[in-house]
Amino acid sequence: MTGSSRCFRAFLGLAFAGLLPAGLSGQQDPAPQRRSPRVEFERFSVGFRLGYHITAQVTEGQDDQRSTSTNPPTLFHASSEPQKDAWGMGGGAQFNILPRWGITGELIAHSVRFKTGTRVERSQTATRPQQLLSNEFVVTEANHWDIPVTVRYYLNGPRQRVRPFISGGAAMRMVRNAKATREIGSIDRGESEFVQTKPQVNSMRTMGLVGGLGFELIDDINLKLSVEGRYMRWQEKTFEIGLANTLRNHVEIMVGLSW
Repeated sequence: MTGSSRCFRAFLGLAFAGLLPAGLSGQQDPAPQRRSPRVEFERFSVGFRLGYHITAQVTEGQDDQRSTSTNPPTLFHASSEPQKDAWGMGGGAQFNILPRWGITGELIAHSVRFKTGTRVERSQTATRPQQLLSNEFVVTEANHWDIPVTVRYYLNGPRQRVRPFISGGAAMRMVRNAKATREIGSIDRGESEFVQTKPQVNSMRTMGLVGGLGFELIDDINLKLSVEGRYMRWQEKTFEIGLANTLRNHVEIMVGLSW
């Protein structure tokens, strides 16, 4: 009896020792880990774009010339005056080839409006006051449709909330909806006459190069806000009218919202 009792107590001790860790582990289950609903790698996204030209689209200036071939001399005052801010808007799409590599295509429309013209005056003399001979200006309006296609490289992985990137590629610019209005000042009545005229376009289509640097913010449902600074170099000027020339180099800030 004594031997069997000892064996029974030893069996209960082993059983208790085996159940004790299981009971403790059952009381100390670790809390489930929170998982972000963002996917590891998203192939395709689309969205809106809003851009602003930091540099001017069209040159601004004045030029005064004095002709002594007449008596009294004649003064020619030429001017160029941009009249609209360089805001642009459109849409874009991105296809991600690899977690850090993507191809982005966009269509951005910018409005262009500028005024050019020449004012001609006869110089003042001792016996005659200054005389206005002619006063003509042309207001040109159009849209620049920019289509940049760039390769984007992210400096970190797709599960990061802030993703800096660099981009580069090519772009095409097209002139659309161009029109011009000639303003002819009346010398006698001091009024102006407005006449629709054919716009002078130097190039309806030109190619360019694009380079950019920016970052992307991503929330838990994969809504993306991107801010990018771009440098663009165009092959030709779209407008070249007197002192008004569209610049071939410009810097643009682009803000995008994609999903």
